[in-house]
Amino acid sequence: MKGKLLALAFLVFLFFFGYFYLPSESMSNLYHRIPAQVRENSQLVAAYYYSQTGFDGFREYQFALYDPENKTLSIYTFKTYKLLKIWPTTRKTKITCKTPFNYSILATSPEKLKEFTNCNNCRELLYRDKVYRNGEIENLQPRLNELLRPDLKYWKVTGIKSQEISIGAVSMYSGDTIRDIGFEGYPGALILPGWGKDVEKATWITIYLDDKPRVAIHYPKNVTLHSIYQLDVNNSTLWTAENPELQDLIRGIKEFGEYSEKAWRFKVFIWDPDTAWIEWIIPEERTYAYLKIGKDPLPLRRIHFMRVYISHCSIN
Repeated sequence: MKGKLLALAFLVFLFFFGYFYLPSESMSNLYHRIPAQVRENSQLVAAYYYSQTGFDGFREYQFALYDPENKTLSIYTFKTYKLLKIWPTTRKTKITCKTPFNYSILATSPEKLKEFTNCNNCRELLYRDKVYRNGEIENLQPRLNELLRPDLKYWKVTGIKSQEISIGAVSMYSGDTIRDIGFEGYPGALILPGWGKDVEKATWITIYLDDKPRVAIHYPKNVTLHSIYQLDVNNSTLWTAENPELQDLIRGIKEFGEYSEKAWRFKVFIWDPDTAWIEWIIPEERTYAYLKIGKDPLPLRRIHFMRVYISHCSIN
């Protein structure tokens, strides 16, 4: 009888240990686990902390660094999660992309990392020398109507939301079938975390025409980065921000904002005044979904994959 009680007590201990215990790390300490040469040659442009409790709980710590000499953008991720839903373990990942954008304007002080609190069921983002928490992060995102200028003619606009700091494309595998989603044409675009149903609050990239085709990537606080884009746009449909068809299309996009809450990555691609594609990935369900609205619409379609969530940098 005593043995059974001890076994029961041990099982109860494992239950509470597995549910409640998840060690935390200092953002400053983790930052110094990034190789010294990388830290010395790079600028910290953003940092992100995200946590959830429970058997599937985790703590995620991310650092985005820009190397101005090599023109690369790197994201280091440290994720503490439950192995077999009981024992905490930490995984470290890194992705580095060449970038045509100068991210020095977003450089922030590593000393600000000391202001992170390692709270439970919360999110914190360091952006331009200030730490934002939970709903404040969502309010940081730019809106489509703030970046479109009526004095310019645009070729295409892409908006993307991610549940964490991310970069590059994401591959999904099922046998010989591979599907990529992301900014395939310009993988050096840093995506800041964004949540909620408001799909206009996203990181936006536009290609517009002036003397040369130019890519502009838009961030909060009126930060816009530019690069010349080598692309033949002679056969593309041009449109302006005041085009009534475009306004109708934007209203149609908002109807599908509910999908952006569950998606790890949510993308809107507007390629003319009356056509838009909406795509998203939900890793937990191993699904990629898409639909087309506007001219010649296509119904919602979901594709199930065996492996999801493999980030890489495509070639320009």
